[in-house]
Amino acid sequence: MTTISEMFQNADSDTVTHRGRVVKALVRIPVRDAATITVRRRRASPDRPQGLKIGLDTGVLDVNGHQAQSIVLWTPSSPDEVLLTVRGARSTSIDIWNCWSMGGVDSAWVGNAGIVTKTTATGMILRCSDGIGPSEFSDLEAEITVDI
Repeated sequence: MTTISEMFQNADSDTVTHRGRVVKALVRIPVRDAATITVRRRRASPDRPQGLKIGLDTGVLDVNGHQAQSIVLWTPSSPDEVLLTVRGARSTSIDIWNCWSMGGVDSAWVGNAGIVTKTTATGMILRCSDGIGPSEFSDLEAEITVDI
């Protein structure tokens, strides 16, 4: 059986249709300098640590005074709600993708990894499948809100 990551490769795209759902390898959201991004974890599988990687195209993300161009919000170590601020006059977008850790090895974009999105009145819900076993878009669920 073809995995979701193989489907992305075969389609040469970061978006595919799998079992009637649009699945993304990553989610790109427009931002600008001083935008605030709220990430609310709604649920996560207890089977292994899950994470959301967030990368800014240009500039840095400010999280409680710590600045980096990209961050990972891991389920065992990050709060259920995190506020990030974009710092960068030329910043235009963030990319978000899911990751997981198993046996001390962090992975992303392999096996059946992917994200199904749902737009809400205030932002977007990301339902993530890690790459282990069959696709389950309930391994990690988070709500993203961007105030520009």
